[in-house]
Amino acid sequence: MNNTKNKVQCPHCESSNVVKNGIKNTGKQNFLCKSCRKQFQSVYQNRGSNPRIRKQIKRSLINGSGIRDCSVVFEVCQKCVLNVLINCAESIKIGSPKKRHYHSIQIDEMYSFVQKKDKKVWIFYAYAPETKEILAFTMGKRNIRQVEYLMIKLKVLGIRIDNWCTDSFKGFITVLRAKNHLIGKEYTKAIEGRNTDIRAKLARFQRRSTKFSKKLIFQWNLFKIYVHCLNNNRSYIT
Repeated sequence: MNNTKNKVQCPHCESSNVVKNGIKNTGKQNFLCKSCRKQFQSVYQNRGSNPRIRKQIKRSLINGSGIRDCSVVFEVCQKCVLNVLINCAESIKIGSPKKRHYHSIQIDEMYSFVQKKDKKVWIFYAYAPETKEILAFTMGKRNIRQVEYLMIKLKVLGIRIDNWCTDSFKGFITVLRAKNHLIGKEYTKAIEGRNTDIRAKLARFQRRSTKFSKKLIFQWNLFKIYVHCLNNNRSYIT
């Protein structure tokens, strides 16, 4: 491997500590970044393989663009956009809570569509207004079982919570009946604001939209990426 004469910047980490690393089957020069240890090319025959294009697709997906939008704008097929979504979600892990003790946790539900507008999928999630992080979430039907699943996820985290704040949905009242449960819109203002941000950032979560997922896995992965960015105070993922 020889050092490059021209300045080549890594599209993954933006480092200039780059060396040549052989020739690809297409005849294109291959490079290796010594900082992040990732390989790349300066010119790609397939736009969907370009790390810079893939990074822009990720940013767009969590800033209001749908799958079709990204496909048209970046001139790649929809399958490529979906592959970027899946690969990105699989590569990230939701980190541990920022605190071990929370004064209050707000829980709410919101819906989106999968396959068709007759099929609603509900997202239940727990939000910590103190740290502006989503601690856990589930997707499925709007019933008591989903609330129970969410509580199990929160229990696994091993955190202490003083108060639970929700609206008057029957599932919340049933599951949280033995806890410090505060019911009413005055206690859920923060999570209602977070709902608005989710609908603005994720196209398929808008109430009036044709940009809904064909499969639940795509919706799950997109929300996972959003949670990761929110909890790490990032506007996009690299």
